[in-house]
Amino acid sequence: MPQSVPDRQEEAHRLVAAVAGRTTAMRVNVLAILLATPHPLSHLDVLAALGEGVDRVTVYRVLDWLTDAGLAHKLAGDDRVWRFAAAHSTPHHHAHFHCQHCGRFYCLDQISTELPVVLPSGFVAEQIEITIKGACADCRR
Repeated sequence: MPQSVPDRQEEAHRLVAAVAGRTTAMRVNVLAILLATPHPLSHLDVLAALGEGVDRVTVYRVLDWLTDAGLAHKLAGDDRVWRFAAAHSTPHHHAHFHCQHCGRFYCLDQISTELPVVLPSGFVAEQIEITIKGACADCRR
């Protein structure tokens, strides 16, 4: 059973503190939301989860900070909307499933992105993104 956002606050605080001396309530709250959610969320989803009165630009900055700090990763959907998920492994090493019907993304932790990739001399891979597209279980019904 997934934990609720309040259940993830302590973990989020610990993770933010581990990468930066400065833990803000907004960083902790946004990360707790991502940790408690089984699928990547858009900026608007995070805003809705935080409630009214939250500055949308601040949330964008926090999501970017979490991504830069390696605590979250972001995915670009076909709708050109970024979606964010907690990075349960650093660096990020799993694939995603994108439902072409409802637009939701799902992390596929059981599929590794560790592939034998041969790059030209002098090239260094920093990230591999694997996205499988199709219909999720809910949309297939």
